[in-house]
Amino acid sequence: MHLLPWPKKEINLKLKIQGGLLSLLFLSPLTHSAPLKIAILDTGFCSESLSFPKNIKIHPSVDLTRSNNFKCNDLKETDRRLHGNWVLKQFLSTLKVKEEVEVFPLIIFDRNAHQQIDSWKKAFTNQENYHLYIIAAGMRRTKELASIEIKTPLFVAGATIGRGIGYKTLLWPQNQYKNPNVFTVGNFSKANKDLPARPDYTLINSTQMKYFFSGGGDSDFFKGTSRATATAAARAINLCYSKFLKKNGIQTCLKENSKEVEIFNDKEKIKILTL
Repeated sequence: MHLLPWPKKEINLKLKIQGGLLSLLFLSPLTHSAPLKIAILDTGFCSESLSFPKNIKIHPSVDLTRSNNFKCNDLKETDRRLHGNWVLKQFLSTLKVKEEVEVFPLIIFDRNAHQQIDSWKKAFTNQENYHLYIIAAGMRRTKELASIEIKTPLFVAGATIGRGIGYKTLLWPQNQYKNPNVFTVGNFSKANKDLPARPDYTLINSTQMKYFFSGGGDSDFFKGTSRATATAAARAINLCYSKFLKKNGIQTCLKENSKEVEIFNDKEKIKILTL
């Protein structure tokens, strides 16, 4: 049987269709619509008490200390053990993206509210699993911690005086502020009817902070740099979601979207950056 050759136009059309199908295969949701994965390092979490949209998934918390046995039903909302939940709640209330986000709560404070180097090392063992860390905590700098190379972007709360922390205390990862992946966050008080916008005078090394956000108002229970850091991370994602997902161009995107805020240190006017 003699087979007639395909018409050239039909061959071209067939190739274009096949090429389109191949393109669709390479542009699969697994490649370009993967969820943004965020690790939050803190004291404890009870995410069942929080409300959030369907595009956000919160995984069960993982106790890296393997020592905690608290039950959420036994804790009041104001219990210090739930500091991580306060951070998570503030983060969720500020996050506005419609894309998929997965949150991985990691507990780094043991049952006695102490920290161990091993827990921090575990948190950073598989950095490639996350697009971003949110850390409203810190640990005194050691050689072991200093040896951890921070490759994944993180937002970390600036240290404040109190609970054994003084002006000369060096905390990790705050002291890694020169690393472009480390975004240190300070806080300030917004202006009210009596006073102008002003700095938090308990904040240590304010010149090492890359961004500043409100630490909360008079009526807010959760305040300080921890609140500011949760807000900062969410605002950054709102502005630069795709950059965080690709782990590329984050610094440029944040810089392009940053703005100056004027605060007053006594009578001296100071300009700080926010998002």
